[in-house]
Amino acid sequence: MKFTGKDGTLRIYDGTREIATAASVDIWRFDGVSTWTDIKSAVIADDSSSQSAVLGSTSDMVFIGFTSPFAMLQYLKGNGTNYGVGTGTLVLHYFNGTDFDSLITDINDYTESGGDCFAADGYIGFKIPADWAVGANAYNANLDSDKYYIALMVTSAASTDPDADILAPIIAQYFEVAFASMDFSGPMGRAKIEETLVLNRGKMDAYAHYINGAESKIHEPVAVSFSCSIDDTVNDTAIMAALECGNPDSTNWDATGATIKGRTKNDGSTFNPTFADSTKKAVAIQMLWEDVDDKTEGWAFYEIFYPPDEQSIAEAEDAVSFSTAGGCYGVIERINGFGIRY
Repeated sequence: MKFTGKDGTLRIYDGTREIATAASVDIWRFDGVSTWTDIKSAVIADDSSSQSAVLGSTSDMVFIGFTSPFAMLQYLKGNGTNYGVGTGTLVLHYFNGTDFDSLITDINDYTESGGDCFAADGYIGFKIPADWAVGANAYNANLDSDKYYIALMVTSAASTDPDADILAPIIAQYFEVAFASMDFSGPMGRAKIEETLVLNRGKMDAYAHYINGAESKIHEPVAVSFSCSIDDTVNDTAIMAALECGNPDSTNWDATGATIKGRTKNDGSTFNPTFADSTKKAVAIQMLWEDVDDKTEGWAFYEIFYPPDEQSIAEAEDAVSFSTAGGCYGVIERINGFGIRY
């Protein structure tokens, strides 16, 4: 995949997991009948307050809204008494501009244990829907007109309702680069494990089968590179600081970055290993652009390591050009909006 001079936006993310600013968040519990309860103050921070029985019956719903699309939640029992028992699978609905009848199906639920959600502290990551819309107050007056909402439900009537000290959106630090006059090159996916056909004594019959090859192929780094024009006062050093997971000292990234290495699962079941050298930090790259139908589309590349010696700056008469090349060790996926889900 290569984009040459494509207009859009590229973000460099680190691996920090911070609760979104309370002023930008809205959290309500609905009993499925008539009672709406504002629970934000109880579940927005790890403090002395908590919400008991946050979800228990299959009609209960928790609505979580944030001023921007988001892709991760944190659940922490904390000062609560109980984890969920018999809650079943977590279900996520989102507001599509009309109702909450649309489902998010691509979910990483790390609160699940023994087949039940909210059975352990953890993060919930999900893919941002393409048609996620603001204006959920059209659904209910308690919800705000300027926020993106999801609605959480459980599939089983819990034998023990889960309590929550934190049940809130999670954000990460990021540095944003305008995608004008930029060239980007990277794969649209990872290689699959090779399969070798084994015939039954040279014949293709019911006993013929495939055997899997080595798994190293799906864990090898793949090249991801880009170049862009930069100014000589901010981006010349900030881009490099972000790629090295340092501190570009920008509006949305103002502390030394945390690595995102080891957060994804290339094989779908086991977390990728961290680097042996702890000084090597990995970042995520996400980019969005407008297509011919004015729809937002993009790609995300996780666990990218950019060696400092693969970054360079060149000056010409009309621009200062920055180029970098790195290796992507993690998941590669298509996205519909900015937001870290791992």
